[in-house]
Amino acid sequence: MTLKCVSCGSCGFPMEKPEDFALGDPSQPYCRYCTDRAGALLPYEDVLETNARHYVETQGVNPEAAKAMAAALLASMPAWRDRPHA
Repeated sequence: MTLKCVSCGSCGFPMEKPEDFALGDPSQPYCRYCTDRAGALLPYEDVLETNARHYVETQGVNPEAAKAMAAALLASMPAWRDRPHA
C-alpha cells in the first residue's frame, strides 16, 4: 500500500500530521503557515514573504533571488496560479 503525502495548495508544504493543516484539520487544503487563525488563506504578499524568508534562512539565498524563487513556486500552486499577481 502506498501512502500519499498531501501538500499545501498554496505553498507546497508537505502536510503529514494533523497539526500541519490549517486549524489542525486534515480536510483543509492549506497548511498552518499559509492561513490565519480562522483557517482563511493569507494574502499573496504574506505567503510570498514567508516563503522567501524560508529560502534565505534555510538555503542562504539572497533576498532578491529568494523572492523570485518564491514567486515562481507560488505561480505553480492551485491557490495562486489563476490570480493576476501570481
